[in-house]
Amino acid sequence: MTLDLEDVQAIRRLKHEYCFTIDGGEYEAWAGLFTEDGRFIRDSGETFEGHDELYGFASEGFDDAFEHSAHMVTNPVIDGVDESDDAAATGQWYLLLFYRRSDGDVGWTQARYDDRFREVDGEWRIAEVDLTYGVTRAD
Repeated sequence: MTLDLEDVQAIRRLKHEYCFTIDGGEYEAWAGLFTEDGRFIRDSGETFEGHDELYGFASEGFDDAFEHSAHMVTNPVIDGVDESDDAAATGQWYLLLFYRRSDGDVGWTQARYDDRFREVDGEWRIAEVDLTYGVTRAD
């Protein structure tokens, strides 16, 4: 599948909404950016699938881990894929996550997202997020 500029822009906006909603504590909206069967996979193999599990991961895990966070994604590489696949597009991004924990510690993490996207009822949605952690620095 060849993506046109509108598709690429819609996918970029979707990823930016992903960052803003999780940082803003809008976990229901964050989970709603995924397809019904959407998955979030950490490089440890831990997987959260479907809106309920995604919401639980965000609302429980994120609030426990961070008092404040700021996800920043860069260097997007967005491509269309053969529609016989379960996704219509892929995206690669670098993540730089700045955070403050509830104990006051501050730090940052660098990681990489390998994403899959699918169009549902004319709207792009995240089918899968595969997160690979790189470097972390904390004070």
